[in-house]
Amino acid sequence: MSEDPKILTGLMERRALEAAFNELAEMSDAEQSRRRGERIAQHGDAALTLLLTKLDTDDPQLRGGLGQVALHLERDAVVAALRNVARSAQHTDHARLSALTILDRYLHETVDDELLTGLQDPEIIARESLAELGREMARSPYSIIEYLAQLSEQPPDVPYLILQALPALQPDPHLITLLRMLAQEPDPDVARKAIEQLGRVRDSAAARALASLSATLPDALAALAERNLRKLRMSGVAPVDADPAIEPWSAPPVTGRMLLSAVDPAGAQMLWFISPIDPTGRCRLLSIVIQDALGVIGCTDLRHVLAADLPPPRPDGFIHHIPRRTGRRTTPFLETRFTTGAQILREAIPWNWRSNSPPPPPYRLVNPSIWLEDDRADNADADAHEEPPIGVAPDGDPAILLQHPAFSGWRWRPTSPFAKPVRQQTNADETLLRLALEHFGPEERASYTRRLQTMGRWLALAGDAETAALAVAAATQLEELEPAASSFVIQLVKAGFELERPFYSTIGT
Repeated sequence: MSEDPKILTGLMERRALEAAFNELAEMSDAEQSRRRGERIAQHGDAALTLLLTKLDTDDPQLRGGLGQVALHLERDAVVAALRNVARSAQHTDHARLSALTILDRYLHETVDDELLTGLQDPEIIARESLAELGREMARSPYSIIEYLAQLSEQPPDVPYLILQALPALQPDPHLITLLRMLAQEPDPDVARKAIEQLGRVRDSAAARALASLSATLPDALAALAERNLRKLRMSGVAPVDADPAIEPWSAPPVTGRMLLSAVDPAGAQMLWFISPIDPTGRCRLLSIVIQDALGVIGCTDLRHVLAADLPPPRPDGFIHHIPRRTGRRTTPFLETRFTTGAQILREAIPWNWRSNSPPPPPYRLVNPSIWLEDDRADNADADAHEEPPIGVAPDGDPAILLQHPAFSGWRWRPTSPFAKPVRQQTNADETLLRLALEHFGPEERASYTRRLQTMGRWLALAGDAETAALAVAAATQLEELEPAASSFVIQLVKAGFELERPFYSTIGT
C-alpha cells in the first residue's frame, strides 16, 4: 500500500525546513540570515510549528535566526504562539527566554511582568543576555551599541540586574567594555557600581577602561575611576596596549595629526583625529562634533578612509578649506596637534554631564582611542598642551570679525517672535534692531562669549594673532557691555536681519 502523497510531501518539507533552520545557526552575516529567515517564513504554519520546537536553545546566533523567521511570519499568529511559550511553566527556561527575546528584540512587543513570572532562576535573563552579548561582540565588537539601545528601553532596574550577574561570568574583554559603557550612563549609581566592578577585575582591559574613564567622566566619578586604576596598578595590572581585533576602539588612531574646524554659525566644531596611513593607502578618521553648551553631539568612526580623499598633511597652523557636502561652501580646518584636539574635547565633555545627557554611544565606545593616546602623547611631550599667546587686541572695531572667512555665516536670530507691533512704523528697521538687541539675553551673551574665546584660540593656533586678539576683545566686550552697546552684537543681529528680513518684517503683526 503506497503512502499518502500529502504525507510524503509534508515529510520532505519538514526535512528541508530542518536543514534550513540548522543553517541559521551557522550564519554570521546579518543580511544572509535575514534573507534565509524570509525564505523559511514562506512555508507559513509549517515554519511556525518548527520554529517553536527550536526555541529551547542558548545559542544567540540561532535565536537571531529564529527572530528573522518570526519577522516574516503572520504577525498575530507568531506573537500569540510566542506569548504562550513565554508564559507556560511547561517549557524550559531557555525556550521561554528565546520566546521573550524574539518578542522584545525582533517583534518589538511589550514584555510585561506576567511573561517574566515563573522562571526558575530570576537572573537567567541577565546571564543569558550577557552570554549572548559576549558572543555577538566576538563577531562584531560594535554590536554593543545596539545592545545598550535595547537596554535603555527596559525598566530602570534592568541595568542593576545586569551588573549583579556580571561577576558570576568568566572574565571577558567584551564584558569589560560593557562595564565601561555602563560607567558612562547618566545614572550615577549605575556608573559607580560599574567602576567598582572594573576595579575588581585583575586584567589589563579593565585598567585601560578605567584610564579612559578618568578622562571623560564627571569629576566625582573620574576620581573614583582613578582610585580603582591605582589599586590595579599597585596589584601589578597596567593598561598595556589592547589587541585591535578584540578592542578596535582602544587602538590609538593617531600619533600626531589632528584637523580642527572653526566654530560654525550654530556654535558647533568638528574634530578629526586621523591615523597614520597603512600600506593600502588607507587610514582611520575619527570625527567628533561638539557644540557650545551641549558638549559632544556626534561621533563617527571611519576605519578605512582613502588617505587620498583627505587634505595632505601640512605644518601645524595651516588652514585647509574643505568643501561641505552641499559643495557650495568650504569649512576651514586647522592642522594642529593631537593633544590640542584632545584638550578641546576634554573641555567640552562637562557640558554633557551638566545636562545629564551623556555623549552619544559611538563616542562612549571609541573614546579610549583618544584618551589612552592623549596620555601617551602628554607623557612624551611636556609642552603638549601649551598654546601660542593671543596678545593684545589692535585698534579696531571687533565687528569687522564677521567679514573674516573663518566667521562666515555667523548671525543671530531670535528663538521666539517679538511681541511689539512695528509694521506701521516708518523706522521699522531701527525698531526691529532695538527689539532684537533687547531679546539678546544672558544665555546668548554667554554662548557667544565662549564661541569668540574658542575662535580666539583657533586663530592663535593658525598664527593669526591679530584676528585672535580681536575675537578675545569681542568676547570681553560681550562680558562687560550690554548687547546694545556691543558693536559685535549689533553687527551680528544686523547680519541675521538682512538674511531673514521676511521673518523679522512680519513679527508683531
